[in-house]
Amino acid sequence: MATDNPSRLTVGSLVGLPLGTAREAAVPLASAREVGGGAAVEENEGPNWTVSAGEVSRGRQSAWRADGIEALTFNNPFGQVMERVWFDGKTVFAIDLGRVAVDPAQVKVAQEYQIVYSVELDADGRSIGGPEPVPGQLNIYDTVPGMDRYSPIWQFNYVLVPRDYAVNSLRSEGDCLTSGYQILKSQDFEN
Repeated sequence: MATDNPSRLTVGSLVGLPLGTAREAAVPLASAREVGGGAAVEENEGPNWTVSAGEVSRGRQSAWRADGIEALTFNNPFGQVMERVWFDGKTVFAIDLGRVAVDPAQVKVAQEYQIVYSVELDADGRSIGGPEPVPGQLNIYDTVPGMDRYSPIWQFNYVLVPRDYAVNSLRSEGDCLTSGYQILKSQDFEN
């Protein structure tokens, strides 16, 4: 990714837009037939591309649907595991690329809140045997691409809730921080 990109997007951005921006109307680019037939190609690569059935267009779309769900179009060509997560009461999509070992003093990290019934951390702050998640609860991100604090590396914060917790009643970092529930900041990280 070029470092001169003023929007500071990362590979973690499925929408491909900073928060709160909208895509411009679709503008068709040269099709594969035009390229194969010797016609000039408007551009070989570029931002805001959409590809549908091999036809390339450049377009913008709203980052959010009216119901607060990220307006994502994605065909998942590599069969990656996707998840839905909460961000500020809205539903966004993420790809879990697995656990990583990082030093948060050396690497910028974002905060992810996992709502759990229980978790045990070792002396180094890493979970032992995995947490006991609340079934049906979505994890919660503190940032999304385009925000200054965003990072595609997530540090887990385990929010310990009682068994009578109402699933998905926590939907933002603010909800977690003001909930009164115990939060364990771990040394578990994921990309």
